Amino acid sequence: MPGFDDWAPESHATLQRRIADDWRRLLVAGAAGLVVAATAIKFASEPFHVNRDSALFQHAGWYILEGATLYVDIWDLKPPLVYAVTTLLAFLTGGNMALLHVVSVAVAVAAVTGGVVLTGFTVHSLTDDGFAAVTAGFSMFVLTSVYAFPYAGIRPKYFAFLCAAAALSLAVEDRPLAAGTAAALGAGFWQLGGGVAALVVAMALQRGGVTAAVRTVTGGLAVAALTVLPFVLTGTAIPLFVEVVLAPVYGVERYTVPGRALAFVAELGPGVFLVPVAAYGWWRGVRAEWRTYWWVAAGGLSYLFQIFLEFQGAIELILLFLFLALGVGVLAARARTPSGRSLVAAAVVVLVVTSLYWNASPVTPVRDEVEEARDQFGVSAYEDLPADPPGSPSMREIYWNKLQPENCHYRLGDKQKYFETATGGSIEKERCGQWPFDEPPRSWLVDAVVP
Repeated sequence: MPGFDDWAPESHATLQRRIADDWRRLLVAGAAGLVVAATAIKFASEPFHVNRDSALFQHAGWYILEGATLYVDIWDLKPPLVYAVTTLLAFLTGGNMALLHVVSVAVAVAAVTGGVVLTGFTVHSLTDDGFAAVTAGFSMFVLTSVYAFPYAGIRPKYFAFLCAAAALSLAVEDRPLAAGTAAALGAGFWQLGGGVAALVVAMALQRGGVTAAVRTVTGGLAVAALTVLPFVLTGTAIPLFVEVVLAPVYGVERYTVPGRALAFVAELGPGVFLVPVAAYGWWRGVRAEWRTYWWVAAGGLSYLFQIFLEFQGAIELILLFLFLALGVGVLAARARTPSGRSLVAAAVVVLVVTSLYWNASPVTPVRDEVEEARDQFGVSAYEDLPADPPGSPSMREIYWNKLQPENCHYRLGDKQKYFETATGGSIEKERCGQWPFDEPPRSWLVDAVVP
């Protein structure tokens, strides 16, 4: 009778072969099932709860159909593509805000699920390993917000994740024009998607030479032109530039390195251990075949520094987790034994479960201590922010009552308050998007680019 040591490796190998043989169905069904189930549970516990940011995006879609002008009647620092989506959804739902919210939730679920699935497909294209593809896809769920947040409405980061995963998958499949298009779409939803856009150009140059790189850039430029053209034609290019380019630069929060590091731990909890696991995968891949895997490590290291640029919550890390998931997949594929591959998958399962407990448990003494230390070492994000105008309605009130605010600053976020304060503006003006400097835009841009 064989002992455990004889039986275990064969058992691991058998299970892994079964998963590898049916990896597409397991990945798609598993990802969709988890995101849909989590969304249904959360929606049932908090019916029609809408996140403050989601309320802005969804309300703005309806408001634009009523004649409002984006970046003039509606101040926001997000690129315009999310508003293209919500305007279409508002049109399709006929101005019914409850139906608009339900459809927005469904679209958010589809975007997140698609991003997870494409993450797995990218790993399979890299490694030809179905087990590693499933492991990579499910490692995205260590970031609890991926499946626990869509119930509260639409967010541009979901689309940026979907487009970034699609861009990387297309780049690995040597489809540079489509990869550049997808990457530019991601940047059109969230500025930080620009990092993936730059990366796919470099991948195309390395994999296909100058011709492939030019095709990648062409796809990106086509998307950029089609995105900006409506604003040029309607005379609102300056408001677009002021709010989408200038405001995020001004709005970088103050922080201390210990405070930001502790905030990272407070948000992720046990999920922080996915970073060294993935980093080991990056290293294993680069060491074995650097021409194949360099971009995985480069993207991951680049987005690790994001926490010092923009970090207001765990969902801000979704592009970092894309590269962490790829690293986990590479590690699973390159493990020397079936037991080693199972160990990587088991680590992912443990981190998914413990991260959920960290974020959902009503009693979290360790998290409380970490948050206390974060507050002790941290600093306030901004100084001297103006108070909200008296009687300002909440974003949820604006959304559900279909209000058309008198002021363009009705989201009243800290970044827009700080931007107006820093540039001598006001949060109580009716129209936004004015050029904030005495020097004309063209001269200012020339001086900014040429020292």
